[in-house]
Amino acid sequence: MWLSRNFKSGVQNAAETGVITMSANGVTEANSSLPSRTSECYAPYGYSFRLPVGEEVLIVNSASGAAVAGSKMSGNTLQQGEVEICSLGGARIVLKNDGSVVINSLVIDRDGNIEER
Repeated sequence: MWLSRNFKSGVQNAAETGVITMSANGVTEANSSLPSRTSECYAPYGYSFRLPVGEEVLIVNSASGAAVAGSKMSGNTLQQGEVEICSLGGARIVLKNDGSVVINSLVIDRDGNIEER
């Protein structure tokens, strides 16, 4: 009995999903089976963001604590190889496979010409 109470299983998920419950003033709280108020958020170099409350995220557990590795992507209409950056307010940039860029609804072709719609 003493052993079962004092030695917990070393098995811990390397990653699991969770939900952002607080994101303000440099503090991100991600709630999962291992809640953390000090989760660090990681993104590709050059990107900065603040996760909105309620966003589903991937939480990676490590010896130094929990970290948010990214948020769940929406089922959008991107083609394979395309990139989209969007904000909660609706701003949207899409890098298309044909070399064009869409900024909200403005289309700029690969040569920098604005396409008429």
